[in-house]
Amino acid sequence: MSTYFRIRLLQVPSQLEDEITTHCFSCKALGVSEALNYTQPDLTYDPTILHGRNHVLDVFFQERPGCEFFDRIIEMDERIQWDINEENEQDWLSEWKKGFKPFQLVGPYWIVPSWIEVPQEAEIPISIDPGMAFGTGTHATTQMAAFFVHKFCEKNKNDLSKIDFLDVGTGTAVLAILAEKAGIGNIVGLEIDPEARRVARENIVINKSKNIIIEDILLEELKSSFDMVVANIIDGVLIHLRKDLLRVLKPHGDLFLTGILKEREEDFFQEFIEKSPVQVHRRLEKDEWVGYWLKSKPESH
Repeated sequence: MSTYFRIRLLQVPSQLEDEITTHCFSCKALGVSEALNYTQPDLTYDPTILHGRNHVLDVFFQERPGCEFFDRIIEMDERIQWDINEENEQDWLSEWKKGFKPFQLVGPYWIVPSWIEVPQEAEIPISIDPGMAFGTGTHATTQMAAFFVHKFCEKNKNDLSKIDFLDVGTGTAVLAILAEKAGIGNIVGLEIDPEARRVARENIVINKSKNIIIEDILLEELKSSFDMVVANIIDGVLIHLRKDLLRVLKPHGDLFLTGILKEREEDFFQEFIEKSPVQVHRRLEKDEWVGYWLKSKPESH
């Protein structure tokens, strides 16, 4: 297996970053990246970059650089330090695919990688090629959302063709595909990330889905309303989207929210549930995550 070298430069003065980067490429570096420090101080879950006087740079070389590389670094600032690591080159996606095996998601529904033959025990397969998008079905939050969707469909199996279903932040579209295979008739997935949107649409083709539309609009731009809304999104974003999630939910509609960290559940309950015309129908807990099945009250509309 071939290798490459990663040189981590420490205590790089910010004013020298451009000059050092130019020097790296003049010495045939394959690339340079900055190791950023950041903080996430509140529930919005948006990182804040911490800008300091000194930076950390990772410099990548096909071969170990000679002394002239380090001599010039010392000339620019003798306080700069470095670590040298030789690392194996790998096709990370191929390596990851080796470990992605078919598994039972919920009830008769199985997640089956698109490049693997469907196992005999997989009664209703959902073929997934995740690419670089979130949503293989292995994460606790996705599994809780899938459980809610499955239980709803079991209880309402005679009326599913009339149900309007919205998946906010659909990712690979695994939940949307599950909803269609369960019998739901009209499904919309919202996804603002271009790569995830591409993957979702590919998975829809793989599964020969006919009732799913993937939109690239924001939730606040959506004009339709839905009987079921699922949002497998981190809690801080759910709080931010609260008014629009309730706006697109029909009277007596069902709202499935996962992505709530257990350590922040109290804050979420106060900021979302207590401030909303909803009632808790069911609560789930898996690993460090919590999910809620909420029902809207008619006075919310």
